[in-house]
Amino acid sequence: MRIFLLLLATCLGVPGLACAASQLAPMQIVLSNQEYPPYLGASMPGFGLMSRVVSAAFLLENVKVRYAFFPNNRALQSARAGLVDGSLGWAITPERLQDLWYSDAVMSLRMVFFQRAGPDISWRTLSDLSRYRIGVTSGNTYSDEFTRLQTSHGLYVETAADDLTNFRKLLAGHIDLFPIDGEVGAMLLSRQFNVTQRRLIVAQPSSFWSADMHVVIWRKQPLAAELIRRFNLGLRQLRASGEYARLVDQTRKEINQPHGSGSMPSGS
Repeated sequence: MRIFLLLLATCLGVPGLACAASQLAPMQIVLSNQEYPPYLGASMPGFGLMSRVVSAAFLLENVKVRYAFFPNNRALQSARAGLVDGSLGWAITPERLQDLWYSDAVMSLRMVFFQRAGPDISWRTLSDLSRYRIGVTSGNTYSDEFTRLQTSHGLYVETAADDLTNFRKLLAGHIDLFPIDGEVGAMLLSRQFNVTQRRLIVAQPSSFWSADMHVVIWRKQPLAAELIRRFNLGLRQLRASGEYARLVDQTRKEINQPHGSGSMPSGS
């Protein structure tokens, strides 16, 4: 979907911040989105922590965002194919750089392994996990080292369509480990599994990767460079003013309200 200019310039902004966008041509764009609570999600307040920050940063530079929700891998592929203007919540990989421009990092995820309760599966480097079955989600990346070991068959990896399926496989004993952001994994377990099931799955205390997440814009989008420029400027304004931290804190509180966000869709 191509970007289009609005007919009338209006000053768009975030409460508490001065509006400096009135001299910029207003734009509207469509970004693909997915289910990755609490960062992304159609039923989340503000469509999740990351979505709310992305919307606010763009608005400061007179760009209004609409989100189109897809399953995980389709969200990325729709941006790479130019079916939408871009997407959000993606780490940098050489393959993705062929089709996408990347913004500055919006948030960082703390990637950990979940395992069944019991003795810890110990490791010092990822190569130590070669004898274990590791579940991954189609379309996701798990660090350059993980990809290298996966490609060279130094890790035994099984792919599933979504994160929920991987947790079900872990619970059933079909895989031994599942890598995912610690906060995302904890929320998925709390919303999709009962208390007895949750007690059977634990997160390892040590992370194996800190993953920076970015906004991406399709390289063939005529105004891709301008969109990235505007977003980065807006993001810097949010951070400098303190509004970034306020938005994240406010949204997290709304998400964690007992009845604030409803049930989470089963996809991921």
